[in-house]
Amino acid sequence: MVRIGALSSVRRYPVKSMAGEDLAEARVTFAGLAGDRVYAFVDNQNKSNFPWMTGRQGPEMILFRPRLLDPPPAAEQNPRSENFVVDVTIPEGETFRMGDPKFTEYAEKRFGRSLHLRFSERSMTDTYPISLLGLSTIRALSDETAMNLDHRRFRANFYARWEKDTPFFEDRLIGRELQVGDEVKVRVMKKDQRCKMITLDPETAVASPAVFEHVSRAHAGCTGVYGAVLTEGIVRANDPVYLI
Repeated sequence: MVRIGALSSVRRYPVKSMAGEDLAEARVTFAGLAGDRVYAFVDNQNKSNFPWMTGRQGPEMILFRPRLLDPPPAAEQNPRSENFVVDVTIPEGETFRMGDPKFTEYAEKRFGRSLHLRFSERSMTDTYPISLLGLSTIRALSDETAMNLDHRRFRANFYARWEKDTPFFEDRLIGRELQVGDEVKVRVMKKDQRCKMITLDPETAVASPAVFEHVSRAHAGCTGVYGAVLTEGIVRANDPVYLI
């Protein structure tokens, strides 16, 4: 194996399209990070194959801050249902419990849509269970757009510092296998096709359409990569990343 970088941060999003949280360590399963995107709101009027209520329809949703009250320990292979109890604090400061009908009613009124809540212990990701992005890529996009882009707007699970600090280095890893830390193995499957979400500032939800326009024009609409998990285990911030 050849060391090609290290994890700068590991990030989990307990509720699809809401704010994420940095983790010191996390269990990576075949379905993704434990506790990642385990809750999601479904738009009852959306009959497409992408029925989720997201920041595309309601940008302020990314400012909602979910918190697992008793998150499953990284060493726990079979977490209990009570490990997935989540409170969400809205921008105005009020806190709701996921699963409380009052919160669903509040979200329906705020976003003007009929919604129902879905829970799954398996991460409800858009494609593959793990997303990976190099900090050098974010730096390059910041230079190309003349904007200081916060890495959080790209909503990846793994942010990496590459040894050669090469922008878009992760694109070269498609079809290759990586080992992250001592246990986890991932096959990089494809580029991450982007949408309006990357235009939203994670602190304000203010949209900058130029970000998506540039990525669409200069990078075929893609930033970062998706991966399939081959071997489960624990990863930690600053873990080395190896090319197998």
